[in-house]
This record gives sequence, structure tokens and C-alpha cells, in this order.
Amino acid sequence: MAYLIAEIGFSHSGDLDLALRMIESAARSGADAVKFQSFFADDLYFPNHELYPIFKAGEISPDAHRMLKNAADSNGVDFLSTPFSVYWVDELSKLNPAGYKIASMDLNNPVLLAAVARKGGKVYLSTGGGELEEARQAVALLRKNGAAEICVFHCVSNYPTMPEEAMLGMIPELKKEMGVRVGFSDHTLGTAVATAAVALGAEVIEKHFTIDKNLPGPDHKISANPEELSMLKKSIKEAENAIKAPLPGAQNRPDSNKVHLMRRGIYAACAINKGDVVTLEKLKLVRPEVTPLNMLDSIVGKPARKDFKEMEPL
Repeated sequence: MAYLIAEIGFSHSGDLDLALRMIESAARSGADAVKFQSFFADDLYFPNHELYPIFKAGEISPDAHRMLKNAADSNGVDFLSTPFSVYWVDELSKLNPAGYKIASMDLNNPVLLAAVARKGGKVYLSTGGGELEEARQAVALLRKNGAAEICVFHCVSNYPTMPEEAMLGMIPELKKEMGVRVGFSDHTLGTAVATAAVALGAEVIEKHFTIDKNLPGPDHKISANPEELSMLKKSIKEAENAIKAPLPGAQNRPDSNKVHLMRRGIYAACAINKGDVVTLEKLKLVRPEVTPLNMLDSIVGKPARKDFKEMEPL
């Protein structure tokens, strides 16, 4: 089944208790992993930038990261994070995370890509705003530096992303071009687009998660709440069951036992005497199937092998 990541990011706004509650809620809602963002505001902006205070408030310490990792372990979900500097790559590696996520903004950052790859773990690479060639180059760099496993995320970096902007056709394209697992970092509202992504081959779904859409912060309103995450988990399972191909042979079809009831059979439309030449006019093709229609050529134009009563199958 597709691996479902609840993207908590820095929606906790530095509140460790809130972050811990979000882990518990995500686990109860069916997430396979929780993901955070590991940074200092200075890694991203100069202090005079308008967004600097928001990111400053979202900082959490290395010790707090360890508490989040322990909470994820206790709740039976994997712990992932996005490092925004080499310092945070090193700090996260001490926690033995289930993987590292490269944010779309660092798709073309060779320093960070190499630092993550050298840890030898799983790498989830987001491609929002990027070109296919940039993704190829990033994957090549990750491989060169020892990444154990790479999953490329199709992503559109609009918040929220409208369904018509989702470009899900990139999922099979990335799978063909990259030769790696492909996922979908979903910024749409609801569950329909992410479910469609699974049907198109996405093996990992990342969905922003909140316990309350009314909490302050930039991501809560576009995030899935616990009910929506549970719905997404259910929809993914249903989609995967729906696209399964049967094994060769009709006996493996779930409706094979009903075929004879819905198909037509060959019946006598009137009494037919033994030796009479059978014509179409003497036949009625109705349900259920007893003698299949692919036998018509061996019946029509041939003498009847015995007497047939009206409505009797031939």
C-alpha cells in the first residue's frame, strides 16, 4: 500500500506539546510517517525579511527533535524531517530517521543534496517548480554520493494547488525518466487528487496535516485534519484494490460466477425435429447462457442432432 506521510512541517510554531499531539493524532489517523522541518530561521532568510519572524517562531532544538523521534517511535510511525542546512543533516542523522526529505527549494542545491546522500539513508526528493533535467541531475548527484534509496516526489508549489494545476501526468513520466520510486507531495485540498495520484503510480503520498484548521500559521487551512487523513488512507486502499489486475484466467475475475447469468444462450424458438436444418429463425438468443453464442457456427445450417422442444437449449 502507498506510504502515507503526514507533513507536520513547522505547523507546531515551536510548541513542542502541540507537535507531540500532532504525532499522536496523525498515527491514529492512519499515517505511516510524520515529517517535520529542521531549520534555524537564519538558514533561510536575513533577519529583515518579512517571513523571518514566522520561521524563527517555528524553530525547535536538537533535543526537541529527539523527543519528536521518540514520540513517533512510541506511536508506531516513522520519523522523517527536511533539513535546511548541513548542520541539520548531521543532527538528524544522530536520530537515525526513516529518511530525509529534500525540499523543492533545494532541488538544485548540490551542497545539501550531497550532504544528505552521504548519510546513506532513504531520500525523498521534491521537485516543485523544477524542470525534469534538474530532477535528473539531482538524482544523479544523490546516487553518486551514496543515497541508499531515492523517491522523487511530483509536486506543485502552489498553496493550495487547484486540481487543474496538479499535473498528475508527471507521475508516470517521472517513473519512466528517473528509474526510481515516485511519490506525490500534495498541496491540493481534499483527498481526490492524492487518490488519483496513487492510481497513476505514486507509491508515497505526502499530505500536510493539522489537528485544527483554525490554528494560527500559514499551513493549517490547507492541511488535512484527522478525519480527512483517515479518509485519504481509506481512499488510497480502495484505489489500490480497484486497479489490481486479475491473474490470467477468467476464474480469477470476481464476477466470473455471474457470466452465465448475464450472457445469452442458444434456445429453440419453436419445436425442432431431429434432422431438420437449424436456421437463425428457429433460434432464440436469450439469457441465461447454457449453450454459448460462440457455438452458433456449429449449429446454424446443420441438421439438428435430436428433437428440441420450444425454449429448450440446444
